[in-house]
Amino acid sequence: METSRRDLMTAGALVAMLAPQGAEAQTMRAPPGLLEVLHVYADADGISRARRVRVHGNKPIPVETVLAGSIGPGRTHWGTAPNKRFSINITGDIDVELTDGTRHRIGKGDLVFIEDQRGKGHRSNMLTPVANLFLIVPDDFDLLAWAG
Repeated sequence: METSRRDLMTAGALVAMLAPQGAEAQTMRAPPGLLEVLHVYADADGISRARRVRVHGNKPIPVETVLAGSIGPGRTHWGTAPNKRFSINITGDIDVELTDGTRHRIGKGDLVFIEDQRGKGHRSNMLTPVANLFLIVPDDFDLLAWAG
């Protein structure tokens, strides 16, 4: 399925609208002007881990499909990502637990790259109703090379 230019422009407009401003922007982990992505991946043993990756400059994303989804409060089962994807949290708060034992809070406007496609994976606890945009990328997409 091909993503239309209108879909990509809509997704970009939503991301821009969700970018923190004013006092809210000061609570972000990356210095102003830098994009930071929470990268969820599986190590060689299939253990899901996460790291923060700073993105330098403006980067095109090779999006194959844009999915929109919503879910009410509650916890998912342990599972892996079906494909490599960016997740843009539009509304709601999520507490994600990884198999390495760490937890990560994801809130409105946060960008996550999910590619833990093997092992036990991760599980999400939606603390409030959540709406997300998922940007599916090709299997050979390399986040670290892309981020620069």
